[in-house]
Amino acid sequence: MNRPARLLYALRAARGRQLRARGTRPLRRLRFPKPSGAGSFQPLAPDLWRSPAFAGADAVAGEGTVELLGKELAFPFGDWSLPGEPRLRRFHAHYGDEVLGWARRGDIAAASAAIGAWISANPPRRDDAWHPYPLSTRTGNWIAALSLAPELAGAAAVDSLARQLAHLERNVEDDVLGNHVIRNARALVLGGIALDVRRWREQGLALLRRELPEQVLPDGGHYERSPVYHLVVLRDLLEIRSASGESWLDEPIDRMRRFAAALARPDGKPALFNDGSLDLAPDLDLPPAPTGLAVFPETGYAVVREGRVWLAFDCGPPAPTFLPAHAHADALSFQLWVDGRAVVVDPGTYTYEPGPDRDWFRSTRAHSTVEVGGRDQFELWGAFRAGPLPSVMLRSTNPLEGELMSDGLRHRRAIVVTAQSIEVEDEIEGAGGAAVLASLPLAGGASAGIEPHPASECRQDEGWVSERMLVRTRITVLRTSSGARRPARAGWTVRLPSAQ
Repeated sequence: MNRPARLLYALRAARGRQLRARGTRPLRRLRFPKPSGAGSFQPLAPDLWRSPAFAGADAVAGEGTVELLGKELAFPFGDWSLPGEPRLRRFHAHYGDEVLGWARRGDIAAASAAIGAWISANPPRRDDAWHPYPLSTRTGNWIAALSLAPELAGAAAVDSLARQLAHLERNVEDDVLGNHVIRNARALVLGGIALDVRRWREQGLALLRRELPEQVLPDGGHYERSPVYHLVVLRDLLEIRSASGESWLDEPIDRMRRFAAALARPDGKPALFNDGSLDLAPDLDLPPAPTGLAVFPETGYAVVREGRVWLAFDCGPPAPTFLPAHAHADALSFQLWVDGRAVVVDPGTYTYEPGPDRDWFRSTRAHSTVEVGGRDQFELWGAFRAGPLPSVMLRSTNPLEGELMSDGLRHRRAIVVTAQSIEVEDEIEGAGGAAVLASLPLAGGASAGIEPHPASECRQDEGWVSERMLVRTRITVLRTSSGARRPARAGWTVRLPSAQ
C-alpha cells in the first residue's frame, strides 16, 4: 500500500475511542493540574511485592548503577533523556524499577536518593518522563517501594506521586488501548487507595470493567496474543486484586493463569510469539502446565506437551485489527523443544526502533512458516503498524491443522507428532503461482535429523534469535523453495534422537 492507502486503512481499523483520544492527546498532555483531595500515604499490603514476580527490579538496582535492558549505566543519570539510546531504554530509565529493587533489598538510602533524583531532574513537561506509560509504571513501583519501606513516604515523594497521578487521570491511553490501559488502571487503583483518592480508584476499576471482557478472551489469552505481554497484564491484575480486594477479578485472573501455564516452555519461560522478550516477562506463580494437547481457539494457540516433546503452534489471528502494534507476520509458525532443549525457535524481538532490524524480526521469513511471492503475510510499516491482517484459524486437532487465507492465497499446515518424529506438511494454493519459501530457524544451528519433504533442495541461511531486548545471536535457518506449480507443497520431518 502507498502512504495514503495505509492511512485510510489505519483510520478504518481504529476504534472510535482511539481516534477521539488521538485527536485530543496533544492538548491533554500539556496539562499538569495540581492534585486535589490527596491524603497522606497509606502503605498497601507488601507481600506480593516481596515475591519473585518483582525480582526483575533487583537486577536493575546496582551499586551506584542501574542496568537497563542489558546495559549498565551510572546512576543518577547526568541526562535523564539518555540521548543516543533506543527509546525503549529511555522509557525504562523512568520506570522506577531501581527504587523498588533497592526497597526490596532494604537499601532505603539508595531508594530515597533515587526518588529525589527523579523529582529534581524531571519537572512536569511533555517528554518521556511524563508519558502515561512510564508514569504509570513508575508510580506503581514507587507505591510498591513505599509500602515495603514506609519511611520512604516523605512529603516530596507523596506530593510527586499525587501530581503524577493527577496528570494520568486526564491522560489514560485510549489512543493506544491494550496493555497500556491496564498499566494505567494499575497506577490509578494503587494510587487511589494509597493516597485515599476515591475517584482515582474508581476510574481505574471502571477501566478494568470496560476493558477486561474484551482484552481477556474466553480461553484466557490476552487479545494482543503475546505470551510475554500476557504475563505483564496478569501481574498488573494481581497487584490490583491484592490492593483492592475486588473479587470479581478472580475469574479473569484464573483464566489468564491457566493460559500462561500452558504457553510456558519446558524452561518455564513464555513462548516468544509476537513481540516480547524474557527480560520483560515476570516470573509468576502458575498452576501446573497441562499435559497432552491444550487448545486456545480464541487466542489461536495449540500446545502439545507429550513425553519428550513440547510444541507450540500459532494458529489464530495475529492481533486485533485496531491494535497490531505487537504483531509479527508469523501465522502457522511453531516452536519445538525435545528432551528439554530448544530445536525450532521463534526469532523473538530485538528492538522497537523503526528500521531494518525491527522489520526483519517481524517478518514472515524470520519465522518457522511459509512466505509466498517474497512478501510478508501482511504489510508491516513503521515500528508498530501492520495490516490488513489475514484470516487465520485452527481447522483440526487430529492432526493439528491450521489455515491462513488472504487475497486469494490459502496456506494449510498440518503437524503430526509421534514418538519418532514431528511431521510438518504445507499446502499452498492461489497467489498466482508465486514462489514459495519455507523457513525453519534452529536453536544452536544443529540440523541433524531434519529433512525437507517432499524431496527438495534445502539450503542453510543465517538468521537471528533475540530472547532479550537489544541482544541478538546468530542462528542457522533452513530454507526450501518451490516454483509456480499449484498446489505447492512443502514441509519438514524432524526426527527425534534416541532417548538418552
